[in-house]
Amino acid sequence: MKHANALVAAAALLALSACEGLFTGEKTINQPLTQAEDGSFAPVVLQLTPDMNPLAFNFHGETVPNIAESTRWNSYRATLRFGGSAVASGSFDINNPGAREQEHGGPFAQTMFYVSVPQAGEYELTIVPSKPKEITIESPRLAVRRNVQPPVKAP
Repeated sequence: MKHANALVAAAALLALSACEGLFTGEKTINQPLTQAEDGSFAPVVLQLTPDMNPLAFNFHGETVPNIAESTRWNSYRATLRFGGSAVASGSFDINNPGAREQEHGGPFAQTMFYVSVPQAGEYELTIVPSKPKEITIESPRLAVRRNVQPPVKAP
């Protein structure tokens, strides 16, 4: 029984280990995103400073209950630019976790990337699909957390 409890605890820690960007630090930006029909989002301009480092850029929203979208996903590429040059980027997927026989939608939160900005100023974030849109995202928003604890990279 102790072995089973240890396995459950280890699995829970592993699941939470990728969530630092969602829970550590302090929420500094919480902004709705404007979505286009193709699944892309209007660029967002942000005022960022090095005293906010490290930053976690998180994508929040909801998938809709739709059997036709169950087990499908959207793939995205998020890029943060300063003065036209990329400072950070990340690729991520958002899936609709339903089964083919049962629709299931719901809220999600996904860390897109972590970054330490090099200087104070106006940064631009773009989020574009990297493949054709397969699922519907409702209430998309950007949440940026400052002074986060990034995950430890494996050696």
